[in-house]
Amino acid sequence: MIADKDIRSDYSAEVRLKLEAEGRVWPLAKIGSNHIVLAEKIELPPCDAVVVMTVDGSERRWNVRLIDGASPIDFDVRTRPR
Repeated sequence: MIADKDIRSDYSAEVRLKLEAEGRVWPLAKIGSNHIVLAEKIELPPCDAVVVMTVDGSERRWNVRLIDGASPIDFDVRTRPR
């Protein structure tokens, strides 16, 4: 068990991840080097997209290419920077 004194209060409490592509927005479960993990099943062709990460209101955006697109049978999507 973690003692209250060991819990730091300077860590971010709110992190949001999303994918913007083809004029729509989808939630992400994780982002990593050269891939993203979708939070729900979607279908997209290979296309340009934007990965958005918001941490405590501060936003970062990455322009990416969905190399193979997204398939409803796989939540993991390969990306590359663009």
